[in-house]
Amino acid sequence: AGATVLLLARREARLRGVAARVEAEGGRAVVIPADLSDPASVDLAAEVVRSVAPVLAGVVSNAGRSVRRRALDGAPRADLERLLAVNVTGPARLMLALRPALVAGSVVVNVSSVSARHVGAPRWGAYQGSKAAFDLWVQAAVAEWPGVRGASVYLPLVRTPMIAPTRAYRFLPALSAAEAAEVVTLPFVRRVTRVAPWWLPGVEVAGIVCPGVLARGLAWAERVEARLERRR
Repeated sequence: AGATVLLLARREARLRGVAARVEAEGGRAVVIPADLSDPASVDLAAEVVRSVAPVLAGVVSNAGRSVRRRALDGAPRADLERLLAVNVTGPARLMLALRPALVAGSVVVNVSSVSARHVGAPRWGAYQGSKAAFDLWVQAAVAEWPGVRGASVYLPLVRTPMIAPTRAYRFLPALSAAEAAEVVTLPFVRRVTRVAPWWLPGVEVAGIVCPGVLARGLAWAERVEARLERRR
């Protein structure tokens, strides 16, 4: 309550819905439509942010686009370029433009994925690679900004429309959107630099100690899912 929240995303109607909920809780919300795949749109959004809030207490980067295809399936290059623009270059451009507003005590939270922390999974190369790339970029950039604290949030599955096309995910445990949002706020109330499910360190160790076993397990899961898809 009482906070001013700047909401930036592509779909203005949905932003206004979120803004209404913020204001119903006693806060103030500013809607800033922007397309992270369009550099001009990113620059304009950053200009609006700086005019409204010359100093930012924190930034949450939650941009994400998923393209699930085999690397050799001939996916249009435009799909890959848009994914990288939304997941990497667009958010990086925005973060750099907002750097003057980040002061000592500001917090930068990058919402990443557990998939950015384990070995490559079939059909997820573009998504995994882009999430891992931006996560490391943010960590390195924030390390150069005196007094600014960074945190990475590695979310597991979240029950949103983005995972709906993957049939196997219907049978796996997943956070609700509300639960995920609560997790994302943790770096603002605790001085943590990493938030992750309890089981992620084990997966990371497995990726170092026995990467082949983990890769074979992911490949097996991919084959099982492919059979399920053929039965649809």
